[in-house]
Amino acid sequence: KEVATVVEDFAPPVIERENRQRMIGINVTLSGAALSQVVGGIQEIIAQTDIPEDVYLEIGGAYEDQQESFADLITLLVLIIILVYIVMATQFESFRMPFIILFSLPFAFTGVFLALWLTGSSLSVIALIGAIMLVGIVVKNGIVMVDFTNLLMERGNSLFQAVIASGKSRLRPVLMTSLTTILGMLPLAIGSGEGSEVWRPMGIAVIGGLTFSTVLTLVVVPVVYTMFGSRRMRRERRRMQRLFEQN
Repeated sequence: KEVATVVEDFAPPVIERENRQRMIGINVTLSGAALSQVVGGIQEIIAQTDIPEDVYLEIGGAYEDQQESFADLITLLVLIIILVYIVMATQFESFRMPFIILFSLPFAFTGVFLALWLTGSSLSVIALIGAIMLVGIVVKNGIVMVDFTNLLMERGNSLFQAVIASGKSRLRPVLMTSLTTILGMLPLAIGSGEGSEVWRPMGIAVIGGLTFSTVLTLVVVPVVYTMFGSRRMRRERRRMQRLFEQN
């Protein structure tokens, strides 16, 4: 008692530290609920709790791994779009045609989010992988239409005639390729066996994104092609007019 005060109190059996700071880990096992829903509920409770200034909370574990996977997949998605653009620009020998084709990608991702929302599924890593798969499928449909439109333009058709004829001629191939992919993903989206809850979001994402993008690709791509083509034709007319006036 001359050098210390002895008291009986509770103390953790093990003191853990991370980055030289003392920490206490709380483990949670999920059952019958999505990770995002559980984390959202935890964050609401944390926001309503009076936490001392020298204490901070951090959610890690599977949630931290999921966020890192999302960041990696988004980076991968951006790289894929850039590479696809470079390949198409090389093949078409134009910077404008790949942009027309890639204009349908936002509608594919919109379809993914709508399908997940309508089915009550969460945006998981598997669903994001399905969204990345859509890049190649959606771009393929756009390439089929734009390439045939360019071919008709080279054969002497006017802009509007080429766009209309391309839409009529390429309608069946686009629908066939889209339907085969959708029907192939249907068992994955409606499966109910063991482990189906993991892979079901991928099927839902692919079906929703491809259905939405196919319908709009048949409308949006010809419209954007016509807009760019009309602008190019006006520039050519002005250039020819200036040359004629100079001569």
